[in-house]
Amino acid sequence: PEQRRTGLNSFSLTSVSGPDSSNLDKMADYLSSGGIRAPEILSNPTPQPRQQPRAKEELYLEGYGRQFGEKMTYSVGLTYGLGLTSGGAYGAMLGLRQGGKTSKLLLNSVLNSSSKYGPALGNQSAIITMFYVASHGLLSWIREEDDVFNAAAAGAFSGALYKSAAKTWQPAAKYAAVSSAVFVGLDTIVRQGYL
Repeated sequence: PEQRRTGLNSFSLTSVSGPDSSNLDKMADYLSSGGIRAPEILSNPTPQPRQQPRAKEELYLEGYGRQFGEKMTYSVGLTYGLGLTSGGAYGAMLGLRQGGKTSKLLLNSVLNSSSKYGPALGNQSAIITMFYVASHGLLSWIREEDDVFNAAAAGAFSGALYKSAAKTWQPAAKYAAVSSAVFVGLDTIVRQGYL
């Protein structure tokens, strides 16, 4: 029974790391310092040459030259912000129209309506945009062409996909048509350099 016991007392460096002396050195270094020695490149870094400042034009993101992740992040964030703002403004107008007997009730009505419509429209537009950017990138990669057809097809697909869980096909068709029109319009505006 005494020989079957295992624990820290029966631990030996040679049984774990084998007879290789480099493994023993690493283990001894770890046990004495709490970590393995840093590589030479970290202990003696060579100074890097200073890069010249870029021109102001190079700092801005250019329309269709962005990578997929940059397009996704920029587009989803932009449409979420726009949807949140416009939905909040629409909700605030509905709250003002509904009114209240006192100023506190009016303020409560405005805040309730804007917090109902703002996040809902922001989330909806961000999800549809996420579907659009992914399908637009996929269509551009498959067709090896970046034209307005990609925007129309990706817009229709993203709107239909967003409402694909509806019980009937009418909401999916409406969302497909509106999304296609909106994204073709935005694509044209960006290609012309207005946005």
